[in-house]
This record gives sequence, structure tokens and C-alpha cells, in this order.
Amino acid sequence: MTTTCVVHSYRGGTGKSTTTSNLSVLLAALGKRVAAIDMDITSPGLHVIYNVSSQMMRNTLNDYIYNRCEFSDIVMDLTNHLKLPRGAVYFLGSSMKPEEIVKVIREGYSEKFFRHISEKLSREYNIDYVIFDTHPGLNEDTLLAIMSSDVSLLLMRMDKQDVTGTYITSQILRKFGKLSYVTLNMVPPNLAESSDLPSEVSKIIEAPVIGVLPFYEEVLSHRSRGVFCLHHPQHPYSSQLLRVAKRVIELTTQSQNSMPV
Repeated sequence: MTTTCVVHSYRGGTGKSTTTSNLSVLLAALGKRVAAIDMDITSPGLHVIYNVSSQMMRNTLNDYIYNRCEFSDIVMDLTNHLKLPRGAVYFLGSSMKPEEIVKVIREGYSEKFFRHISEKLSREYNIDYVIFDTHPGLNEDTLLAIMSSDVSLLLMRMDKQDVTGTYITSQILRKFGKLSYVTLNMVPPNLAESSDLPSEVSKIIEAPVIGVLPFYEEVLSHRSRGVFCLHHPQHPYSSQLLRVAKRVIELTTQSQNSMPV
């Protein structure tokens, strides 16, 4: 069964694309077949972290939306490109062309589009996890992606605006009966050392905290030069995000097992 997951944040700059790219590779390392989809239509950048050039990405989601290509034309198998020994990672990118970005912003997506993409990936590529890297904030397209997904992973920095915005987001998701989990990212070292931090934030946000990722200068400086955990598998960031990947698998497995047959 395919699980759809949204990686989202209330504000930009929380590390969504970095988390999405690394999470996809770590899930693959755990034997999963993963599809990462760049839904940040106003500023797509996931392809940069995957080292996918514009020449490699000949067709995008935008082309498929407007019936300019077949579905298989927008699905890139990055397994060999990333030299992954296990699992698989596929990538679906959005257009960097200004006119395409404006067109999608004006016309938007429908909820059926997100479900359609997930179902095609499940049926034709046997995908275990579809991860949508969304645009930050609470706009219509982002909410449609969230509403169409099984799990929302909310990234949050320890900043007052982030805390307030993440709380609002989790409350909105709760009203729609959607599962949401919080991962604290770029946490100052003095705060990250506190064992009480996850429970304290969970009480404020009213959503479970499943990961605490301290701020690492190495991750920030590496961000656009490849998938960090592939280059630094022994780094604490890679180990801590691997725990998040395992937690995502555990939570989604529990959810699937509790569904009525």
C-alpha cells in the first residue's frame, strides 16, 4: 500500500527541500521505493539538491498537467544517479520557467490531481512512499496537497512565528481529520540537548514531535551540493533524520494496520 506524505512548513527557510531529499534517500536505505515530488511551484529547487540539471529534466509536472507529455515522461528514476544500494528514489520536478510558474499559480491544481499522481505512482511504479515537498504557508494548493495525503510532516524552527504558525496549521489539519507530526529543525544546540523539548513543544503545538534536528553548519553549507546523508552518512544529522524515517514507517504502518478491512 502506498503512503502519501507531505513535508510542509508554515514559513520558508525551515529546510523542507533538504529534509525531503534526505528523507527520501533514508527511506530507500530502509528498503522502500520512494517518489519525491517538488510541489513548491513558485520556487522549485528539489532538483538542485538531487543534482538534476534542466537538460536531464526534459518534462515536468507542468507538462503533464497540460497534456503535453505522458506520465512516464515526468518520472525520473534517480536510484542509479544517486548510487543507492537499496530501495529506489524517483523524482517528479516542477518547471523553472517563469511563464509556467505564472500559469500554474493562476489556474492552480485540483485535489484530484494529487490523488491521481499518487495512484499512478503506486500502480505503475510500485511506490511505497510518495513525498510532496510543498510551498510554505497555507495557500489553496498546499492545503489541497495536505488534504490528499495520509500524513503531514510539519517542519518547525524554534522561532515564535514558526511556533504560532505550526500550531495553527496542526489545528486546521485536525479539523479535517488529518494526521500531522512535527519535526523540529535547525534547533540551537543548547535547546536540542534538552530531553524535555519534544514533550514541551508537543503540548504547545498539540501535535506529536517525532524528531529534533539540531542546527549544523555543515548541513547548511552543503544544502545545494547534493543529498547530505549520502555524502556524510555518519554525521549526527544523518543519524537523527534516519530515526525520523524509521518513525514515519512505524506510524504509517500502525495507521494502515488499524484501517478496517
